[in-house]
Amino acid sequence: KSGLGSDAFVASTVVDMYCKCGMMTDAQKLHDRIGKQELVSWNAIMSGFSLNKQSEDAQTMFSQMLDIGLKPDHFTYATVLDTCANLATIEIGKQIHGQIIKQEMLVDEYISSTLIDMYAKCGYMQDSLLMFEKAQKRDFVSWNAMICGYALHGQGAEALKMFDRMQREDVVPNHATFVAVLRACSHVGQLDDGCCYFHQMTTHYKLEPQLEHFACMVDILGRSKGPQEALNFIGTMPFEADAVIWKTLLSVCKIHRDVEVAELAAGNVLLLDPEDSSVYILLSNVYAESGKWADVSRTRRLMKQGRLKKEPGCSWIEVQNEMHGFLVGDNVHPRSRELYDMLHDLLDEMKLSGYDPDSASFAEVDEEGSASEQDDLLGMVGG
Repeated sequence: KSGLGSDAFVASTVVDMYCKCGMMTDAQKLHDRIGKQELVSWNAIMSGFSLNKQSEDAQTMFSQMLDIGLKPDHFTYATVLDTCANLATIEIGKQIHGQIIKQEMLVDEYISSTLIDMYAKCGYMQDSLLMFEKAQKRDFVSWNAMICGYALHGQGAEALKMFDRMQREDVVPNHATFVAVLRACSHVGQLDDGCCYFHQMTTHYKLEPQLEHFACMVDILGRSKGPQEALNFIGTMPFEADAVIWKTLLSVCKIHRDVEVAELAAGNVLLLDPEDSSVYILLSNVYAESGKWADVSRTRRLMKQGRLKKEPGCSWIEVQNEMHGFLVGDNVHPRSRELYDMLHDLLDEMKLSGYDPDSASFAEVDEEGSASEQDDLLGMVGG
């Protein structure tokens, strides 16, 4: 009504508002209507897609922006690198890295830390470490990216070494740092170190542990000392456990085949979220691991009676800079029949080589087809 809608800056601000409210359809409609689309509008819409976990759409917008001849700035590159990290599109990330070098932007601390994070999340820890060592200035974001990357990819010992180095260089860790450190302790089975770091948070760094930190400790204690010890720890927490903590406890019950604690944990999850289908899957896995097949069948029946369905898993693979997505039980992909035929051949070869499927994996059977077929398909295309 005021006539300001045609102003590029005002319109871009409104686009940003829609994005932050999760209204991406409205944000894109307004962006498309802007007469002269400035870089600020493109940055807003790409950031919005990334923020709302629509990384593929953000990358599409980036390509469109380049097509009309706009030159990205450091914020643009950082946003697109985030989407590459989310989708593990390493080849696109490397191309962006090349553009950044040509634009002489590597000296930018924000760009540098985002590149470190992108390579780490994509599993390219050597490249991430190389970027880290070359960085002119390292803030806690860069350190966190390295520690989280090592922890995420099962390199717990390397994560803990990096944290020790971080402390020696007097860089102050934050809550996110300690989440990664505690996860690393869980990966390498270091109970004593995990307890020490957890204590160090409050005594040395004056950081109050959050639910994520307590969940990590439940995982560490559950894996090393057993579910009962983890359950006792939950009882000492200063606030009520959430569904994530109870599901963490439920997961470690499978390792120790502790049906009693598993049933208790599952009951608490369902009290918090009666429609959470994953708890039935986790519980049936514990039953299967313990050889309680009647309970496996009963749990599956309860799911059907409650009309609960397992959330379908999804995998992506990047082929020649193009993303391909696959859902569990996917029959929509144009080459799905060919993929399933290849999968069956692969499974036959694996069995001939001595592969023995995990019985718990085969307990999860949906009406659409066996979970072994679905999960192995995801593993194959993901590789």
